[in-house]
Formats: sequence, C-alpha cells, structure tokens
Amino acid sequence: MSKFDGEMKTEEVQNLIEIGLDGAEAEVTDPQRTGDHFSATVAWRGFEGMSLIQQHQAVYKTLGDYLTKEIHALQLKTSAQ
Repeated sequence: MSKFDGEMKTEEVQNLIEIGLDGAEAEVTDPQRTGDHFSATVAWRGFEGMSLIQQHQAVYKTLGDYLTKEIHALQLKTSAQ
C-alpha cells in the first residue's frame, strides 16, 4: 500500500478487503472521485450464516483505522459466494 497522500485509491481499498477476507472478491468504486467516499460490493463464502450487520462489520474490520481517518464513507453490498 502506498503511503497516504490525502486520497485512498480504489485498488488500495479493494486489496485491504480481499487480503482481510481470504478468498473474497471485492469491487470498489469511487463514485464522487474524492478519494474518501467509496462504494464496495463484496462476495465472500465466509459471510454465509452471518447477519447483514455481521457481514458489514467483517468488512469494516479489514479496513481498520483507514475507515475512521482516510475513508469517510463506505457504501456496502455484501453477499455469500
């Protein structure tokens, strides 16, 4: 991951999610092109049996401190593979 330069890249967010959720497939976009508001669709077999809140919490955990600092908003759509 590159050193923070004021904006996150969609690829950086995608990598964090896919590394944090082994086997997940994530598609991340930056609809406003601001580098801090993202939309992500995440498919991961590990979501099976989890509530929607638990699924979202699992994704948030992969982003760690970025979620409260560099990432100001994250719209999520999750599904079990």
